[in-house]
Amino acid sequence: MIAGFWFIIGVPCAVVAFWGSKMINDLGNFPSKSAKIQVSVWWIYLVEMFFLVCLVGYGSVLYNWNSS
Repeated sequence: MIAGFWFIIGVPCAVVAFWGSKMINDLGNFPSKSAKIQVSVWWIYLVEMFFLVCLVGYGSVLYNWNSS
């Protein structure tokens, strides 16, 4: 149970940390391309939404498993 929760929370945190630091570096190296760089990370929202749905589903499974 703890490993599943750790996976659902840890993976998106690692993805956002990695690609967020890459975005910050790109913004520092190419400040004139700021808008293009900020728009190019739209898929991070998809990762976050996917794992949010996984977390809600995991909580629902645990709740239903515990109540039966």
